[in-house]
Amino acid sequence: MSVFSRTNLAKAALGPLAAAVLILVLNAGLIPPYQAYSVGLAAVYTVLVLSVGLLAGWAGIWSIAHPAFFALGAYFAAYGSTHGWSLEAVVLGAAGCAAVFGAFLGGAGARFSMLYVALLTLAFTMVSLEVMGQWASVTGGDQGIPMEKLDSALGLGTVASAGSQAQYIAVGVAGIALAVAALARPSALRMRLVAAKSHPMAARSIGIAPEAQSALAFAVSAVFAAVAGVLLALVVGFVSPDPFSLALAISLIAACVLGGPGTLLGAVVGGAYLTWAPTAAESTGVPQPILQGVVLIAALLFLPGGVVLFLGRTARRLVRKSAPHGPTTVELPEEPPQPVPAPAATARELLRLDEVAVSFGGLKALAGASMSVRAGETLAIIGPNGAGKTTLLNVLSGLVGGGRVAGSARYGGKPLLKSRATARRRLGIGRTFQHAETFPELTVLENVLCTHRRLTARHRARAAELLDRVGLAHVADRYPAELPFGLHKRLDLARALAEDPELLILDEPFGGLDATERTVLARQIVRQQERGTAVVIIDHVLDDLFAVAHRVVAFDFGRPIGEGEPGKILDDPRVRSSYLGEGGAHDELPPRDGTERAAVRLDAVDHAYSGVTALHGVDLTIGRGSVVGVVGANGAGKSTLGRILHGSLPPTRGRRTAEEGLRTALVPEGRALFKTLSLRENLEVAAYAAGIKGADLRARLAETAEWLPPRLRERMGVPAGGLSGGEQQVLAIARALMARPDLLIVDEPALGLSPAMVDEVYARIGRLAHEGMTVVLLEQSLGRAASACHEVVVLHEGAIAVCGEPGDPVFLTRAERAYFDGPDDAVVPATGRT
Repeated sequence: MSVFSRTNLAKAALGPLAAAVLILVLNAGLIPPYQAYSVGLAAVYTVLVLSVGLLAGWAGIWSIAHPAFFALGAYFAAYGSTHGWSLEAVVLGAAGCAAVFGAFLGGAGARFSMLYVALLTLAFTMVSLEVMGQWASVTGGDQGIPMEKLDSALGLGTVASAGSQAQYIAVGVAGIALAVAALARPSALRMRLVAAKSHPMAARSIGIAPEAQSALAFAVSAVFAAVAGVLLALVVGFVSPDPFSLALAISLIAACVLGGPGTLLGAVVGGAYLTWAPTAAESTGVPQPILQGVVLIAALLFLPGGVVLFLGRTARRLVRKSAPHGPTTVELPEEPPQPVPAPAATARELLRLDEVAVSFGGLKALAGASMSVRAGETLAIIGPNGAGKTTLLNVLSGLVGGGRVAGSARYGGKPLLKSRATARRRLGIGRTFQHAETFPELTVLENVLCTHRRLTARHRARAAELLDRVGLAHVADRYPAELPFGLHKRLDLARALAEDPELLILDEPFGGLDATERTVLARQIVRQQERGTAVVIIDHVLDDLFAVAHRVVAFDFGRPIGEGEPGKILDDPRVRSSYLGEGGAHDELPPRDGTERAAVRLDAVDHAYSGVTALHGVDLTIGRGSVVGVVGANGAGKSTLGRILHGSLPPTRGRRTAEEGLRTALVPEGRALFKTLSLRENLEVAAYAAGIKGADLRARLAETAEWLPPRLRERMGVPAGGLSGGEQQVLAIARALMARPDLLIVDEPALGLSPAMVDEVYARIGRLAHEGMTVVLLEQSLGRAASACHEVVVLHEGAIAVCGEPGDPVFLTRAERAYFDGPDDAVVPATGRT
């Protein structure tokens, strides 16, 4: 099926057909002359609203520049008509100038946020209208300029202005414009615009440059607006500055929102609204600005997608109620696949990295990364959270962002680091993302098709074949939001495979999947091995990762620390230590007598995010005055458990019971400080949130400041962003202490810190334990938790694998095994408090 299929052509023909019928009605005199003029004006505004609405709906750009493009076309027509220009010269001249200005605005605006785009287009309109007003020799200034007839250079006759002929032309052009937009809807142009709008980083990974798409979209939209301006001059017969004020820009946005951005019928609704709104305001006695404001507010509140989208969704709901639903998945359990044997040592070297380093300011995310990948080889990258794994993948796909990259990388024997991210797709590199970054406004099929610049029947056939291969053919016409998470992952993989890459980069493909889905995904990876595709893959689900890998490289603190076969890599003491950690020199914890009452209790707790299971069957009791370490690899469910213990996240199933009056505080992973605020202001914000003010605030601030190390107490007025990582972690804990919690939960307290700062952070947490505070530490390092906690709970894939006291050497042996492999018959969770 191509863009010009029978279905698409039939839809596109509706616009010209409706225009032809309307022209016949006008020609028959069935509409009074004044209303016929309004119909012609509505056609002009339909083209104008279409230009703004498609730019907003497809490219995500709200423009205030379109009154200037509208005026450009009108003045081009009026000036050209008085200087002997042909109809074709006027249209081409107006369209060409508008396209140049539009491309400039789109390209420049793509570098900034939506606010700056609005300001940029506002400035363009103000400058343009001022120039048109002052350039009296061309525009007539405030007096305006009359529109005369235009002769066709192609022998198509003469077009007179301000008459029925001009109205017929306006209606006909509006019908053609709607047809062009209808033909563009299933095209690669629209898909790539929507992809760039929805997720710029994912779009870059498939060869789409958001800046270029914005420039193209703005240029095309400006051309439509300029053509509408030419039509306005023909229909009205006179051009003056009055219709092109900034009020028109506001009216255009209101019309787009009312009809529905990105919809074709919405443009018709918006054009009719702009034409008859003045009449409605006059008949009701309401000033037009007030009427437009009320309409805009009502549309935003009650019809955020517009009238057309609301009616369309209502109709689809009625149809779906009566139509049978097909399954979203038809999977059957499969046997685990057997990986293809590793390529020979003499196989062609596809990728080589030598001493690659990445730094973000003073933070080194990657250092001394040297490795190679042969054609057809699957290389697994492992390491704890913060080890530099995703940074390495971003280097390969060109998505490092503001990081500074050093070293060298060669792909297929050619330098890689200097090539743009959008060019790496053409080099043969495909990429998936940790969270399956699909394009929500495109269907499953369109998510795959948007990888192509132009679509042919062959492209569509190959995309359909690919979807069938990965088990998505039955949901090809659905949107990602309608699919479970496992199918999201497969869609991300299908998009990466769309152009048969030589190198496939997979970022945590097994994360969040159940056992059956992981088996299905592993089979897809093995199929790519059979095709000779090289694969670089990172994941924390080591069993499934090692089942498909030929070779494993372990990272920690941004550096490779070990390399070997999947079955032997964890025997390396450095690799094992990077996961399990080593205990620091901490003060001995106060002993527990076993009589402490429960602070929080979880009974049979499950939690899922959009169908993705994060926790299941968790029974856990946190005793008053205890320090409990919850340990597990990245993705084991620690953060979810911490939020449920905190009370900020209700469990999907099960029950959380807390001691009456218990005050809890959570220090989230990454600290979440307000980096532009000072240390004191960060503490004050926490106090305000807890309802503390006045004298109590001053006393609490002084008390908490005493807990801080002297070097922080002396810099209370310094912005938090200027602190080191360890100092920020101490400040984040202090901020949590402002509420005087009974239970403190700290998520990844050692993440990204040097060993010395880890010891300081843990020492300060130990002081809190000595003062009687209940503490839960969510940690990746089993060694650190064992040295600092009364009790350790090991999470594996969302379930408690084992728990016990770290003083028991038998427990530590079981905990190590459970950390990597989960529970087995020999690992029986300890009884007692958990």
